[in-house]
Amino acid sequence: MAPLPKTEPTATPSFDEAAIRAHVEMLHRLAHGMNGKFVVSTFFANPTGEDKAGGIISHHPVSDVEGMVDAIMAHASTPNANCYVCPNLMRTSLERGKKGAEADVLAVLALVADLDDDTGRSGTMPIEPSCVVESSPGNYQCFLLLDRPLTSDEAKPLAKALKHAANADHCTVDLSHVWRVPGGLNWPNAKKLARGRPPEPAAVAIAEAWDGSLIDVDELRTTLAPWSGKESGSGQLVTLGELPSVSDIEISETAAAMLAADDVGDRSEHAARIVEQLAFDGLTAEQACSAFLAAPGNWFRRYDTKDPVKDFERMWPKFGAPHAEEREAASRVSSSLMAKFATKNQFPAAANDNVPAAVESPRPVDPWAQRKHPSLPTGLLPKIIEEYAASQAEIMGVDAGGIAAAALAVCAAAIPDTITLRVKRHDDWEESARLWVALIGNPSAKKSPIISAATRPLRAIDDDMVRKYLDEKRAYDALDKAGKSDKSAPRQIRVRIEDVTVEAAQEVLRDSRNGVLLIRDELSGWFGSMEKYGSSKGAAADRSFWLQAFNGGSYSVNRVGRGVVAIDNLSVSMLGGIQPEPIRRIAADAADDGLLQRLFPICLGQSSVGLDVPPSAAVGQYSGLVRRLHELQRPFQGSLKEVPLKFDGAAQDLRQELSERHHEMQGTWEILNKKLAAHIGKFDGLFARLCVVFHCIESSSPRPSSVITHDTAKRAADFLHDFLFPHSLAFYQNILGLSDRHDAVLATAGWILAHQPQKITVRDVRRGDRTMREMDVDQAEEVLRKLDAMSWVEPLQSLRRDSVTYAVNPAVFEDFAQRAEKEKARRERVRDLIASS
Repeated sequence: MAPLPKTEPTATPSFDEAAIRAHVEMLHRLAHGMNGKFVVSTFFANPTGEDKAGGIISHHPVSDVEGMVDAIMAHASTPNANCYVCPNLMRTSLERGKKGAEADVLAVLALVADLDDDTGRSGTMPIEPSCVVESSPGNYQCFLLLDRPLTSDEAKPLAKALKHAANADHCTVDLSHVWRVPGGLNWPNAKKLARGRPPEPAAVAIAEAWDGSLIDVDELRTTLAPWSGKESGSGQLVTLGELPSVSDIEISETAAAMLAADDVGDRSEHAARIVEQLAFDGLTAEQACSAFLAAPGNWFRRYDTKDPVKDFERMWPKFGAPHAEEREAASRVSSSLMAKFATKNQFPAAANDNVPAAVESPRPVDPWAQRKHPSLPTGLLPKIIEEYAASQAEIMGVDAGGIAAAALAVCAAAIPDTITLRVKRHDDWEESARLWVALIGNPSAKKSPIISAATRPLRAIDDDMVRKYLDEKRAYDALDKAGKSDKSAPRQIRVRIEDVTVEAAQEVLRDSRNGVLLIRDELSGWFGSMEKYGSSKGAAADRSFWLQAFNGGSYSVNRVGRGVVAIDNLSVSMLGGIQPEPIRRIAADAADDGLLQRLFPICLGQSSVGLDVPPSAAVGQYSGLVRRLHELQRPFQGSLKEVPLKFDGAAQDLRQELSERHHEMQGTWEILNKKLAAHIGKFDGLFARLCVVFHCIESSSPRPSSVITHDTAKRAADFLHDFLFPHSLAFYQNILGLSDRHDAVLATAGWILAHQPQKITVRDVRRGDRTMREMDVDQAEEVLRKLDAMSWVEPLQSLRRDSVTYAVNPAVFEDFAQRAEKEKARRERVRDLIASS
C-alpha cells in the first residue's frame, strides 16, 4: 500500500454531509437485498475526566439511507459528540437502544484495520484497502470491503490475521466494533489530550476514496495465510494478540510452583507441562504466554538461545488448545452467556482508545420487586414552593411531594399562556406552563385535602372572576335591544373548571385564552365520562379534545344546531386524585392514544394525623405568589417588543443533552413497557414547561426576564429525573406492572425458577402454567423478549429465523434461589391438591 497522505485540518472543522452520505450509501450498497440493520452510535467525549457511560443508539434497516444520515447529522452542532457506524449488518431482532455485540452480527460485510500513529499500532497493510479513513491526523481506518458477506465464524480468523499482519490495534478483530464516520468530527477525550492531541475536534476525512471495487474473499484468505497459522506435522502455530500484564493475571498455586521450579530435568517437557497447566487453569493463549514469559525458575534458561514466544506458539495448539476446547464444550451455554451479559450494556471504546474499560455483568431485574415511595428532594424546587410544601405537609400530615406537585400544577395554570418558551434556538417550537398531575393513593392518603389546600388561592381568583362576570351579565341582560347593539356581551373568563362535560368546558375555554385548571377530586369520573359513548365517535371526540387541551393551540368543533365553536387557545392544566385500583382498570381498558401518559403520576406516601403548629410564612406567601403569576405579562426585549422566553447558552446545551438522554431512555424501556416509554416520550416538553414554571415563580417583576438560566434549567432537570421519574417508575411498576402482560412475564419467570432450564424456547413457555398456556406464539415471543430486556435470558445465534432459543442467565438461579424454592413448593402444593381431588 502506498504511503497514506495526511489531510490538512481545516481551521474550523464541521460536518460534511456529502461525505457522510457517500459512506452510508456505500454500506447499504454492500448490504443490498439482505434483511438486517445497521447501527449508528454516538458517544460523548469528556475532555476533563473519564468518559461517561451511555450514548445515543439508532437502528436502520437496509435501504434507510436518509434515516441513517439524519441520525448522524443530528449531532452536527453537538459539542463532544463522536459519531460511529459498524460496517457489519446486525440481526433484525436486535433490541432498540443496543449497539450489539459480535453474537448479534448477521453478516460481515467489511473488515477494518485500525492503524494509529499515536498508540504505536501503525503498520502496513498486506493488501490494498478498498478505502481509507483518516480519523485524526496520522490515524487511519483501512476498510476491506468484501465481495460476499461472511458469517462471524468465517470472518473472525481473517480479522485476527489482519491485525497480526498490519500490526493494527486490538479493535481490528472485533466484528461489532464501531468506526468513525468520514465527514464527521473526532472530539478528543482526556486520554487523547494527555497524548498530545489539541483540544479542537479533528475532521474525519477520506484519505483514499472507494473506487467501487471489492476484495475477493478467497484472495484475502490466501494473502493472510502466513499470519493465520498453518498445519504442521507436530501441531499448529497460534497467532497471539496483545499480551496483557502478568500482574493482572490470576495464576493457580500449581502453575505458580511449576513456573518457579528449578532443576526440573527435561526442560522441554517441563515447558510443555506448564503450557498444559495454564490452559487447564482457564487462561487464554495471550494470558498463558504472559505468565510463561515471566517464569522465575531456572528451567527458563533453555530460552537463552531460542525465542520463547515462538516456542510457546508451537506448544499451545498441541498442549493448551485441547483443554480450552474441552472446557468450552462443557460450558458453552453458560460461558458464552456470561461473556455476552458482561458486554450487553457496555458501550464500546472509540477506535483509538486501546484498553476497553472493565464493566460488571448486569444482574437480572427482579420482576416481583416493588419500588419504594420516592421522597421529595430538597434544594431543587423554588424556595417558596419547597417551604410551603414542607409546612403544609407537617400541619396536614400528608406527603410533602404530593403538596409540592399539586402546587406546581396550580402555578402552571395561573401563569398566562401568552408566556411561552422557545425551546430551541432555530425552531418555532414553543411551550407554555401547562402540567397534568395525578395524585395516586388510597382514601387514607388525603388526596382531596391536598388538592383543596393547593388550589385555594386559584379558587379565590376564579370566584372573583365569576362574580365579575355575573355582575356584567346582569347589567348586559338589563339593556334594551338598542343598548345591546352598542355593547358586546360580557366574556366568561375563568381560571378553573371542575365537574364539567366537554360541551360545558368548550363554552368556558372559548373566552379563557390564558388557560384553566381542571380540578377533579376523582379522576376516575373524568376518564369514565369519556367512555360514556363506548367505542363510538363520541368517545374518540372527547379524548381528542383533552389531548389537544394538553398541547394547547386553536381548536374548533361543529355543533349540531349551534354552528361552529372556535377556541383560540384550548389550554388545560390538570390536578386530580385517583385510587390505585381504578387507574389500573382504566389503563387496561382505555384506548392507547397517549392520554394516560400525559398525566404525571405522584404515588402518595402514608398520611398521619398532622401537627397543630403555626404555618410558616411561605403558606401565606403562596397565595400571593399564585395571584402574582396570574397577572404576569410577556417579557420585553430591550423595552421594545414582547418576546418568548429562551434558554441561555449553557441551559440550551443542557436541554440538548437531556433530549438525547430521553431518547435513549425511551428506546430502552420500549421493549419492556410501551406505556412507560410513551410517557418518557413527553419528557422533552415537560422539562421545558417545568423551566417556565420555575422561572416565573422565581421572578419578581410583572414581566419576567426573557432568559432562563442554566441554574434554573438544571434544577428543573434534576427535579424531573430525581423526583418525577421515580414516581413514574413506581406507578408503572407497582400499580400497572413492570412490563406489558406482566402476569405472563411473572408466570414464565416462576417457571424458569421452578424448572431451572439452561435454555428456553417459545414451545417451553406455552407448556407452562395456565397463564402461559393461554398465550399464542407471538405473545410468548414477546414475553421472552421482555425477559431478555430484564437480563433473565439471552437469544442464541441460530440459522433459523422462525424459532429462537434463549439461554437462561445463570445469575438468575443465584439471585433468586430463595424464591426458586418457594416457587417449587407452591407448584408441588398445586399438583398435590389436583391429585387429591
